Amino acid sequence: MMTEFGEIVEIKKDQAVVKVRRSSACGKCGACSFGTNPEEMLLTVPNALQGDIGDLVELELESTQVLKASAITYLFPLFSLILGVAIGYLLGDKFDYNKELIGAFIGLLFTALSFLGIRAMEPRFRKGHQFSPRMVQLIKKHKKAKE
Repeated sequence: MMTEFGEIVEIKKDQAVVKVRRSSACGKCGACSFGTNPEEMLLTVPNALQGDIGDLVELELESTQVLKASAITYLFPLFSLILGVAIGYLLGDKFDYNKELIGAFIGLLFTALSFLGIRAMEPRFRKGHQFSPRMVQLIKKHKKAKE
């Protein structure tokens, strides 16, 4: 199980945007925060504990979900590359073209298409929350100023 701690920085309907310090488990791939602070990331999670802006929360993500997300992110493009190279090699041989060049081209094409496919599926993954951490504990309630 992967556990992170963060601060709620925004509430969007039934979702909380949580600022989390990037851990070594993230691998600094940049997928969560293109071009923003490399040491922090913003995660949108279901606000199951009804936290408010400024609250500190504990987030958990099941190990199986981390492995599934890693497989989708890394193994699917790798298999696409290998499949593309094999198909290109066979096509090059069949049509008497340079097998290595056709294999490399189709392999790279399949890899690019796999990344586009993953990106296209991202809204479905987000909607299902299957790869989203879940809020398990409010660590500290933010004290509101008295009016």
